[in-house]
Amino acid sequence: MNNQDLRELVNPVFNTAKSCVQLSAASGDKDAQRLLDALGFPPFGAQMSNKPIPKEMLEQVRKLFPAYTIIIETRFQTMNRLIERMEERQIADLPCGYTSRGIRLSRQGRTYFGLDLPAVIDAMGPAVESIIGKNKAVTYHAVDATNYESLENAFTEDSRNLLVTTEGLLMYFVQSELEKVFSNIRCLLQKYGGSWVIADRAYFLYDKEVVAATLNNDPQLTAMYAAVTNRAAATTADVKFNDSVFFDPDDGKVRDFIRKMGFELHEICMADYLPDQIASLNGNPEVEPAVRDVFGKMKFWELTVAKNVTSKPAPVDINLPFRVVSEVKDGVFEVSIQGRMDTITAPELLKQFQNAGTGIRAIHVDVSRMAYVSSAGLRVLLMMYKSLENKDSFDMTGVSDDVREILETTGFDQFLLK
Repeated sequence: MNNQDLRELVNPVFNTAKSCVQLSAASGDKDAQRLLDALGFPPFGAQMSNKPIPKEMLEQVRKLFPAYTIIIETRFQTMNRLIERMEERQIADLPCGYTSRGIRLSRQGRTYFGLDLPAVIDAMGPAVESIIGKNKAVTYHAVDATNYESLENAFTEDSRNLLVTTEGLLMYFVQSELEKVFSNIRCLLQKYGGSWVIADRAYFLYDKEVVAATLNNDPQLTAMYAAVTNRAAATTADVKFNDSVFFDPDDGKVRDFIRKMGFELHEICMADYLPDQIASLNGNPEVEPAVRDVFGKMKFWELTVAKNVTSKPAPVDINLPFRVVSEVKDGVFEVSIQGRMDTITAPELLKQFQNAGTGIRAIHVDVSRMAYVSSAGLRVLLMMYKSLENKDSFDMTGVSDDVREILETTGFDQFLLK
């Protein structure tokens, strides 16, 4: 199994980024189509093209198609228009996904940092370069949002006045990870200046209303869309969505969390940044006023560092770089993990476990020198646990209070701790 396959196993949700560029291209975004071709991805729906589809189902798909595209189109295009009005800002796109934003901003001479997981960045860097050529102002960097070092390393001494943009990221973090992400971005803004604009809360609150308006409030189509969406989400491994306070329906709790994390909140009306024509609605213009009315309620949340905040990121113990040491003794896979195990580093553990071969009857994991584990790292440990016929043969020792708290918060303790 190659490195890309390992990364996909560790973080299966990255595949949703593929559907985003496919849908953007399908909605008529020419840059997205160029990028789709450069990446070698098939067009949206190609996986169904060789299968006979009943005429009735084809008609349903045709009616649902605007609902698939409108969330992607509006989220991307409203953020684009906001970015373009903030001409003096350097853009830190977290996550950049497989979007064409870097291509678009290259034509405007803007400084753009595309930030995402290695599985995405390894493909995006060469693909975008093949379209725009070498451009020092448009760069792509592999990061883990819970890892401050990886984020800071993406920037240079000339970086300044950042506009950190987030679309569709925060839903993947449990509470402990979310707090680390907020702390990390706050520290970035303290160092480089600027603000953080988030679209995630608005779409959490109103995406169903956007879809319903797009489908002309047809109850049958709306229910069908929900069923398809839920079925797709259920196939994304064991990932939990919206499992943090940021997606609590109580707005007061979320705002209190933001204050506690050292930010001040400013709201920006998303309707002011909608394109003049919404491509997803071209075949159904009569619903556009209702869609725009929903966006009148939706807000970008722009966060700036509170004036009284002086905290800095926790110092990194340079004596504890990430390392995995493993061996197999009499059918027992013994492994010691040191440092941070996150989306960037976890594939190494999975690689060593797979290289151990078959015949593993027991697993012993020593985490006494583990500094932190993210959901991606926990997912690898769970894969190892599930591979055993006798689950009682999985043993994890040296669990610190910090790591135990993460296990208990995520629910992995019921599998991995005895």
